[in-house]
Amino acid sequence: MSSRLSEFLAGCRDEAPLQLGVVPFGMLYGIGALAAGMPPWLAQAASAVVFAGAAQLVIVQMLAAGAGALPIGLTAGLLNLRHMLYSVSMAEHVRHLPRRWRMLLAYLLTDEAYAVAILRYQTRGRPETGPDHRHWYFLGCGFTLWATWQLSTAAGLLFGATVPAEWDIDFAVPLTFIALLTLLMRERAGQAAALVAAVATLAMAALPFRLGLVVAIVLGLLAGVMAAKRSRP
Repeated sequence: MSSRLSEFLAGCRDEAPLQLGVVPFGMLYGIGALAAGMPPWLAQAASAVVFAGAAQLVIVQMLAAGAGALPIGLTAGLLNLRHMLYSVSMAEHVRHLPRRWRMLLAYLLTDEAYAVAILRYQTRGRPETGPDHRHWYFLGCGFTLWATWQLSTAAGLLFGATVPAEWDIDFAVPLTFIALLTLLMRERAGQAAALVAAVATLAMAALPFRLGLVVAIVLGLLAGVMAAKRSRP
């Protein structure tokens, strides 16, 4: 087996356990999209193009509430600001790649893919001799999540109405992010971001319209970026 294929398959294998939380997460989005009045084809296309679980859930919830395009766009953008932290952390590992590779990996850079791939880069350094194929591991992580998200969205669109209400699959959203937190807390940037965001959330919980959560996201992001820059050799 070639080193490229072995890295890709290793990424798929290591990403697989997180899909237990992603499947009900994607089904929730599909169910919510139908409830918001989105055509099934558009809901599925959004999973392929937007490919942002938390933002997609918020978008369909705001659509159902009758929110306008501007507040929906701003909210989704703020939710995805955390990807700037992921990008800063990953940049040093992928900057040597051709542009087509960087664009593909940027598209696949999600919470779950980052949490698994960054550990690979941190625990296994760049080989002293021979080509570096770790980006194929990253690709395996991202592809596994992407495929699961598409299939779980389709399952929500097709079978969501038949899911018993007592199953309460809403648990998947916090469960998924708790699992990611345990992975990301292993590095200093993740620790700084989590600590600052947690303190800010508690300190500003009284702000109206849940603005405290938005501010906490931004402050946590800035803390993580600063910690990542300081930890560079």
